[in-house]
Amino acid sequence: MSITDQLHKDIYEFQLNFDKLYLDCIPRLLDETGMFLAFLIFLTALDVLAGAYSAEKLPGLRFRSFAGLFLPLELRPFGPDLWKARNLMVHSFNPGNFGLVSGQSRLHLSKNHSVTMLNAQDLYAALVVSARGYFTALQNNSELQEIFAKRISDDDGGAPESYTVNEYY
Repeated sequence: MSITDQLHKDIYEFQLNFDKLYLDCIPRLLDETGMFLAFLIFLTALDVLAGAYSAEKLPGLRFRSFAGLFLPLELRPFGPDLWKARNLMVHSFNPGNFGLVSGQSRLHLSKNHSVTMLNAQDLYAALVVSARGYFTALQNNSELQEIFAKRISDDDGGAPESYTVNEYY
């Protein structure tokens, strides 16, 4: 298998796993009970894509850079706040300057005092758009492909691994 064929296979498998682990999972959490977990998954999904997009940068910088390029226009200015929220959510399950709602799209990105409201369904849609934009760019940009290949081979990066477990009785 040529290097180019292997790269395209790696990209395909990475996207397949990303879709399965993130995009397939989040819709199950889009209600009042699951919206905090959906937000956490949204943030970590952006972090995964940001790592593949610019592995050479420090995590916060690559996250903000990715958000500024691939999130829908209305969310791009929130990249730095989303990075802060990512850290708070991972370490203390705190959404930071954001208020989370579900099924209330009319409130998405509105202000309630100093808190910006985020609607779970709108964030999911933003993730789908961002992932699609990144993977499309990756297919057509040799520089992004080189960064991607480096990231998935790094010890601190890599691609999701999946295994089949067979149980014998």
